[in-house]
Amino acid sequence: MAKPNTRQFDRIIETTGRKLQGVRNRELWALPAGDQAKVAGYVGVAFAKATRLKSSPMAERGIERIWKNAESAYVAEIAAAEKAKAEVIAQAAADKVAKKSSGWW
Repeated sequence: MAKPNTRQFDRIIETTGRKLQGVRNRELWALPAGDQAKVAGYVGVAFAKATRLKSSPMAERGIERIWKNAESAYVAEIAAAEKAKAEVIAQAAADKVAKKSSGWW
């Protein structure tokens, strides 16, 4: 029996892993477009307040929340892809065992 095809899962895991590393490094490209726009809005608010020598804790919390949510979403996506890959491998192994045990009689 041929090796199960897990390339799709490997590609998802690899791509999402790169995005997760980007999020952990606080690189804007790793965020989805909507979150990039939200971060840009929060940065604008923080910059405007900073020019008036005021703090912007709400904007800072909002930015931090976006990064944490993105990180948890990518971790969950990787876990789901790894689980699906393991299920495909387990199913292929079960099929192989069933085929061997059935015999010709």
